Amino acid sequence: MAEEIRWDPEAIDYIRSRGDRYPGADRIEPDWTQEVMQDVDLLALEPDPKSRMGASRFIGHSRSAGRVIVVIAYRDLDGDLHGINAWPATGADLTLYQQGDDDGQDD
Repeated sequence: MAEEIRWDPEAIDYIRSRGDRYPGADRIEPDWTQEVMQDVDLLALEPDPKSRMGASRFIGHSRSAGRVIVVIAYRDLDGDLHGINAWPATGADLTLYQQGDDDGQDD
């Protein structure tokens, strides 16, 4: 079973207001991030090498959004995930997801 990401009201408002901060950008729905976590091809970077606070980066496909999404979350002391941010995957994140977990060796 996939992990659940918990979103507080402020974080939900933040990911839903992407279009206000970035003209033409789509808002992100919390339900889409749950679909990301259920993606069998989910790429999980724990911790995210780009994070200064030790947050995790999850890259996966959301069926409802029809695209790959990046989700940033942190683990509390109990191991529960709490959403910080989310956006449509582009550039390096999208390439990482499309390449998958292929280390060049046969399974």
